[in-house]
Amino acid sequence: MSCRNPARGRHYSKGPMRLRHVLAGALLFAGADACTNLLVSPGASADKSTIYAYNADSGSLYGSIGLYPAKSHPANATREIWDWDDSVFLGVIPEAAETYTVVGNANEHGMVMGETTFGGLPELDSHGTGGMMDYGDLIWIALQRTKVCVDAIKLIDHLVQTHGYASDGESFSCIDGDEAWVMELIGKGKFEKGAVWVAQKVPDGAVLAHANQARTTTFDQNDPTNVMYSPDVVDFARKIGRYPADAPDADFDFSAAFDPVTFSGARHGEARVWDVYRLLLGMSDEVAGVAFQEKYLEYVRGYDLASGRMPLFLYPPEGPAKFSLTVADAMALMGTRLEGTWFDNRGIDRPDVGAGSGHSAYRWRPLIWKDTKGEEFVNERTVATQQTSWNFVSASRPWLPPAIRAIQWWAPDDSATSLRVPVYGGITRVPYHFADSVGQLPDAAVSPKHAPKADALNPSWDSAFWIWNLVSNLCYGERAELVTEALREEMGPLQRDLIDKSVAFEAKVVQEYELALDESNAVKKKSVAEKATTFCEHEGENAFYEWRHVFMKLFALTRDGFTISKGPMPQCVPGGTKVGCTHRLIPEVAENGYDQMWYDRMASDGESADRRRAPGGSGCGDECIRLEEHKRLRMNKRRKTKWEPIQSS
Repeated sequence: MSCRNPARGRHYSKGPMRLRHVLAGALLFAGADACTNLLVSPGASADKSTIYAYNADSGSLYGSIGLYPAKSHPANATREIWDWDDSVFLGVIPEAAETYTVVGNANEHGMVMGETTFGGLPELDSHGTGGMMDYGDLIWIALQRTKVCVDAIKLIDHLVQTHGYASDGESFSCIDGDEAWVMELIGKGKFEKGAVWVAQKVPDGAVLAHANQARTTTFDQNDPTNVMYSPDVVDFARKIGRYPADAPDADFDFSAAFDPVTFSGARHGEARVWDVYRLLLGMSDEVAGVAFQEKYLEYVRGYDLASGRMPLFLYPPEGPAKFSLTVADAMALMGTRLEGTWFDNRGIDRPDVGAGSGHSAYRWRPLIWKDTKGEEFVNERTVATQQTSWNFVSASRPWLPPAIRAIQWWAPDDSATSLRVPVYGGITRVPYHFADSVGQLPDAAVSPKHAPKADALNPSWDSAFWIWNLVSNLCYGERAELVTEALREEMGPLQRDLIDKSVAFEAKVVQEYELALDESNAVKKKSVAEKATTFCEHEGENAFYEWRHVFMKLFALTRDGFTISKGPMPQCVPGGTKVGCTHRLIPEVAENGYDQMWYDRMASDGESADRRRAPGGSGCGDECIRLEEHKRLRMNKRRKTKWEPIQSS
């Protein structure tokens, strides 16, 4: 699930600037560029659940849901470790006696984990240093072996100290129903074996976002309940010359030592956090949201890195207001694209040619590019992006039976344009259209015969990844605004319906679970897991075909640069009247064209504008004007409701 910012590590002065794998189930991936994480503590959620939202951003990945079933392993069993970035064999470690079911990024006990890569100092890159534990295996082993975040953090520490670390700097996210934690870890490179790290619990009532930049600065080194860290984290920084020998331990800044903020770290990483935080504050208090936005604008622009870091944890505005977030709120936040800010490329007051004539909210990669003179410029990096391979918004609810304790609202592709389907952490089968047919790791539960025959280069009409990509890609380019608006009208009711169905299903399961007092816990557990599996398969199937229909509908309505809708004249019914109707369906066709700003830009574009310019009249009088108007209408194929013959003068 590594989501690396390829521009990290470069330092820029004030002015313009500039494949790794992501992990989402039991599949192998290739190439992620950036990820965004949002953690919501129980006290900040509407129903006291913990919420974790994640965008896995990569243009090369095939987004599908993996599954590892729970297993008992014999004594002396071992586990092979394959690097999630490079798919190379790293070694063998002892296997646990028992492992838990893992579906996507959640396990059967309600724990959910993910990450975002911050990279850090080049000299601390631990690839190829002999370590065996890469970031991906750390997540999946923790999900398979632990039930709560504190134990997952301890296990990760044990694994990297025992077997060595083999990745860049990582920020790990974890929720377990009762708590939400963030763990920032970086290897020791060629200096020595292992890694240093700091983990902090998200305070109750607060939220935390992070995106490709280490966000841990100073931390309370005397609060073991809420803060955990490697014993040598400060001493190691001193050893490699990143913290003065005589400086107090209490003033140690993890990010400053191991991942200092650069222009790119602020502009491409912290700006996404800023976008989420300003919107969160604005949901409770518009004034607070605007104040936060303005306070940190110069910092996230990358032009004033010394102006002060944003807070790690975001609390509600002062006063009676408090966060009361739902999974629907988290979905909306993970779909933000810097709208209405200084970075917005579609601003009416300063229209940006980079948005294209369709006013697309996105920028095409790369993040940094050069003009013909060699000067570097920046493309913005938004939370929602066209390069996302899959995303989810998860919730962990400790009051529910284990099999349905964690729910992942999961979707392949762009988080702003994707319908999300319910996937519980304790299901025993992955919905067919969302399963992976290739690249499964050993012991994965889904075999090729149980999944569509598709991958990142081989499309299939049965693959959710490809259908969701077809829908999202309609929202880019020349038709961006038009299609996106139409898509939201389709997606909103479908998403609300799925959420309502999951609520009703969970209520029914809880009732049955509590009434089955004569059953053993094992029997009840199996029953709930099977019911959840059937529910996810059924709703996943329905959602797949609904979304495939949405693609066809949107394509039909917006094809060929037109907006095509039902015409005013009804189609004749066979055997009925032939008056006042059409023999076949005749749609209403509206020309989308460009907006006035874009026409003005075309009209002032030098020689190309001269080639387009029509003559101002030929001196042939009113008859010419009348005929030219008629030809113009015909050339533009504008159909009148009633045909009117041309009258001779």
